[in-house]
Amino acid sequence: MATTPPLETDLVSRRTATRIAFAGFFGTVIEYFEFLSYGYLAVIIAPLFFPAENKSLSILSAFLVFATGYFVRPLGGLFFGRLGDKRGRRTALMVTVLVMGLSSVALGLLPTYAAVGVLAPILLIVVRLVQGFSAGGEIIGSVTYLAEAAPKKYSGLFSAITPAGSTVGVGLAALTAAIVTSTTSPQQMTEWGWRIPFLLCLPLMVVTILIRLKLEDSPEFKLLVENSAIEKTPIRTVLRSYKKQVLQVLAVAMVINIVGGVGSTYITTALIANAGFPAGQVYFVTAGAAIVSFAAMIGSGVLSQRIGRRRTLLASLILLGIYAVPAFIILRDTKSILVVLIALAIWNLFANAQSPPSFGTFAAIFPPAIRYTGAALGFNIGVVLGGGLSPYFSQLMLTTTGDQASPAYLVAAACVVGVVVVLTLPKGTKAEDEAATVALLQETAASPANNEAMRRQLDTP
Repeated sequence: MATTPPLETDLVSRRTATRIAFAGFFGTVIEYFEFLSYGYLAVIIAPLFFPAENKSLSILSAFLVFATGYFVRPLGGLFFGRLGDKRGRRTALMVTVLVMGLSSVALGLLPTYAAVGVLAPILLIVVRLVQGFSAGGEIIGSVTYLAEAAPKKYSGLFSAITPAGSTVGVGLAALTAAIVTSTTSPQQMTEWGWRIPFLLCLPLMVVTILIRLKLEDSPEFKLLVENSAIEKTPIRTVLRSYKKQVLQVLAVAMVINIVGGVGSTYITTALIANAGFPAGQVYFVTAGAAIVSFAAMIGSGVLSQRIGRRRTLLASLILLGIYAVPAFIILRDTKSILVVLIALAIWNLFANAQSPPSFGTFAAIFPPAIRYTGAALGFNIGVVLGGGLSPYFSQLMLTTTGDQASPAYLVAAACVVGVVVVLTLPKGTKAEDEAATVALLQETAASPANNEAMRRQLDTP
């Protein structure tokens, strides 16, 4: 197939791309708000659904339920990946946000163990499974959608908008927990206060749906439809021809989710349950540190546009790997909430700089016809191994060793693995990858006779 020079203009206007970006942003806010609300409130939720004399066992049980929400994410990724690759990115993303929002509201309405006995933890697990299933298609779908619509000149910045929603979700969850904890008595918090964050997902869901209703599908997907290049069995093509790319995505996703799971969920719980800091203070500090996370993501996205995703990701992994152990020692030994704020802010700076180049890579290394499925499969398995189990293993390491700094070694080891994997990734910037994809699609659109040639190229890694 002849080479087509990169386009000087984008396939959609910047205004439309911005609208798509914010649609993905708000969906990611909901995903992380609901997941992290559970993580932040695990100390309170645990005895309500898993009463036990040993507080650590109760928290471990709550974290295992937290992990169940991750275990079904690969199934959700496959389902929504196939839906997005066959029926469109917009269709898949409308369903994901609807299911995520409704399941979160359901969690806020669940009866506790005192009311219905063993049925309470069963219902909690079911709701978490539904949440995880829908979340399996959300952030990767948003990344895929935006990767196919972002202006090439600003692709690095746009690649940061969807993952930046995660920092807002984390910060909003922490701020909501802080406000509710500070304005209710311990008894009120136990009786009904813990439900408020989950019920707040309802207005967030409505706003996101209204935004997404006004969108059309991505231009790349439209060209696939117009030229009859929709992949009939995207998962088969992924497993046959893109196993290496799936493993690369899996490994990077596992690393960034270990970092996120330990940093966002475990540290917060440990500061309250083990270090004895007041819950309200910890939640406010976590919300404040999320501002640094947001800035780190935007800066990382811009930097990846200039120097490449691989270099940006390597730098953030190396810096966090060096900082992890000292950070946990500081958090273990300090009695000052200001020191906690500074330590967490630095952690978030290094940790969240990893997301934009990672997500940009996930979208770039798969061709359009199987992009959603391929990226969702690798990403969600990595999320299970990293984010789902890291809080549990962190608490288990602490319980076993008695050293509150021991989870830092898990993070440092993950960063080393991440560096090795990233060295195998393509060197190009996201803009270069997108230019190649646009050239392929434009040539096919100009000459429908090339449909079969395009399909052969899409099947060749």
